[in-house]
Amino acid sequence: MTRIPQKMLFPTTIFTLFMVVVLVGWSNYRLFENRFIAQLTLDESELLSQANSLFSRELGHIKSTTLFLRNSVYALSSSRNRVLKPAWWQSDITQIFSQFAMTSPFISQVRWLNPEGKELIRVNSHDGHTTVVPDSQLQDKSDRYYFHQANLATGNNVYISPVDLNMENDQIVRPLEPTLRGVVSLNRNHPGVLVVNYNLTKLFEQLRALSNDHFFLDVVSENGEWLISQDAQKEWAGALKKEKQANYVKSLFPKVWASISSEEGLSSRISEGQVWSSMRVIVEAPISSMATEQSSFLYFVARSRSHVLDEYREYLQWLIFSLGCAAFLILSFLVWWQMNASYKRRALLSALETEQAQLKVANNEFNVVNHQLVELQSELVENSKLSALGLMVAGLAHEMNTPLGGVRMALSSLTALINKEADSLSDRNRQSMEKTLEIAEKNLTRAINLVVSFKRVTLDRSGQDVQVFSVNSVLQDLLTVYKPRLKHFPHVSIEEECEADIQMRGFPGLLSQVIQNLIDNALQHGLKDRSKGVITLTTKRQNNMLVLGVKDNGCGISPEVKDRIFEPFITTGRVDKHTGLGLHLVHQWVYTLMNGRIEVVSKEGEGTTFTIIIPLLQPQSTQVEDRAKGI
Repeated sequence: MTRIPQKMLFPTTIFTLFMVVVLVGWSNYRLFENRFIAQLTLDESELLSQANSLFSRELGHIKSTTLFLRNSVYALSSSRNRVLKPAWWQSDITQIFSQFAMTSPFISQVRWLNPEGKELIRVNSHDGHTTVVPDSQLQDKSDRYYFHQANLATGNNVYISPVDLNMENDQIVRPLEPTLRGVVSLNRNHPGVLVVNYNLTKLFEQLRALSNDHFFLDVVSENGEWLISQDAQKEWAGALKKEKQANYVKSLFPKVWASISSEEGLSSRISEGQVWSSMRVIVEAPISSMATEQSSFLYFVARSRSHVLDEYREYLQWLIFSLGCAAFLILSFLVWWQMNASYKRRALLSALETEQAQLKVANNEFNVVNHQLVELQSELVENSKLSALGLMVAGLAHEMNTPLGGVRMALSSLTALINKEADSLSDRNRQSMEKTLEIAEKNLTRAINLVVSFKRVTLDRSGQDVQVFSVNSVLQDLLTVYKPRLKHFPHVSIEEECEADIQMRGFPGLLSQVIQNLIDNALQHGLKDRSKGVITLTTKRQNNMLVLGVKDNGCGISPEVKDRIFEPFITTGRVDKHTGLGLHLVHQWVYTLMNGRIEVVSKEGEGTTFTIIIPLLQPQSTQVEDRAKGI
């Protein structure tokens, strides 16, 4: 692992720390900015709710008071029990209109228009005083839009006109009077319509009063014209024809207007360094399902003053920058102090690691020497055991040959005697004796062959001298000695498919040990959990090479273990106290002493095949000893 040089580590750490402080500072700046904007949005929403409540309350009064005026006219007609006639109705109706005008400070005019749109009666109201307009000053209102809309209303429907400026004789009244009209149709007994003008100047002043130092309220018409604005010069731009397009909201703030006009409910946005909140307020829906006119509505727009958001951002930037600098300086000092202490500790640990490495090298050398001594001791013990066993078996065979020879002589003499006295014996007795002698002869021969095989196997493994031998004889001797052990594996059978008369110059003892280790491996690992197992031994000659195969139909070897089976101490039977040295020794013997190679083919669940290929003619014993020293 490459270490960063000490001279580069501190600047790198400081730069990383700086980036972390910047990232945390920016995250906190965005967090607090969003919280402030959210609070502004909440305050603006409350402002819009107050404005909507105030406007809606007055709008409801307009409908109710307009219907009250119509009902008063109807009541007057009922009390007189006749249709009102021009000869006497004007004084009574004028009195009702005057009394009605005094009921609300917002009422500026009360008028009765005949079916042709001409004013029959008009009463003006101003500051609590009413004035009846003379007949000579009555006007024709047949071209006004509210007159045509009123003719579509029937029953208790009241038409509420859009908010506009009051006009007299086609001239805008000065000072400006924002006006809303309530219009209701009379029945056929009282032809015409009643029109009540509501002066919204005081209502607009109340709406303006809702603004404060942080945000102010705008009222915008449905076509983007300011009715109430922070800048009074922009109000009623369309009605007063003062640079209409330049002073509309949709001209000055096109993106904001596009957002406002597309939303029907309460919505908020940030634009031009201000927080904008808007609400659409319906003034009047179409009074008839057959009407072609759309709903009349206004937009209440609350927006923060331009300095509020900028000032808070500047304050927040200064605060975050100050705290970030302080945090960066403190953390930089802590990093420097920690790294300085770390360098000192590292120097001490480096010296300690050097000493530990030296001790580890010495300990490894000691372990290698000790391991070599243990292996040498084990080898000497094994050689001593084999030599002692070979001498013991040789002596035992020599001692057993004398009595076995005596038994053979006795059997031969007995056979000759039986043949000599054959005429004196009955056929039954003679056949019984011959059968008995035959059984004794077979068992004697079996005992002699067993002693000879055991002696040969033991003596061959006790040395490493190159000998000429028959491969089949070695295989048969091993299986003969191996039969008692197979009794512990009754579900396993060993089959032979061997080519006859294969002569070899080599190491019969090592070849026998290799075959035994492979059979043991199959019994202990491959066929351990099988209900029926078969081990197949094959030998054949191929181009001056011996091809020896040991195959089983066991559980096979997993891919992750297969590549390491010849390494020392690799075993899957650790719980059964297997050491994992059997196949390692086979590999060493085959490659180092016999100058051969091993091939392994295995598939999980189907079995394993070991194929050993070694020369039929091994080199002389001096060359073998040289190779053996390298093991």
